[in-house]
Amino acid sequence: MSLQLTKEVVSSGIPIFQKVFETAQGGFTLDNTGLTKGSTIPAGAPIAYDESTRMAKVLKTGQVYENAGGSATAYKLKKGSLFNIGDYIGNVVGGKAYAITAIDTTGSNVYDTLTVGTSIGAVTAGDGVFQSSATGATSAALSVTPRGLLNEDVTISTDADLSVVVRGTVYERRAPGYTTGIKTLLPLIIFSQSF
Repeated sequence: MSLQLTKEVVSSGIPIFQKVFETAQGGFTLDNTGLTKGSTIPAGAPIAYDESTRMAKVLKTGQVYENAGGSATAYKLKKGSLFNIGDYIGNVVGGKAYAITAIDTTGSNVYDTLTVGTSIGAVTAGDGVFQSSATGATSAALSVTPRGLLNEDVTISTDADLSVVVRGTVYERRAPGYTTGIKTLLPLIIFSQSF
């Protein structure tokens, strides 16, 4: 009986990492629960992993494309986020998080519009948003606790393998979107503002 391992290489064409100093040993298998098979997880996505089970989960994030006011219920995010209808979305841990009720991917080539039933508050272009594990006015919490960043783009499939950067320099402006809280959890990652 053979293992029949396969790996599909996907490339966005734009380098995300300026320098990778260290990756978590051994690689991991993607837990694709809540992810759309065939979609691509972009390099630089925050990743949680378990070294004993060798499983990894992505923290769904997105980068705000356009400012939105304090009572907004529609938020424009740069294309490429992995959010699904029903996911809770927030932008500050301990802040507001509410369910996505609609996603319009057809209105633009550069952003998607996510609609929530109740506003998560004001956001500024360039801010990050994340998938929350809870909903409510003061309940936003990261759905997983990231321990590193995805090293290269990965196509979502059954038993997809990936590697995780735990120490390095990422071009933040090219990456999927980070909040201050996410960056604080990754002290060995330098978030460069260079293009």
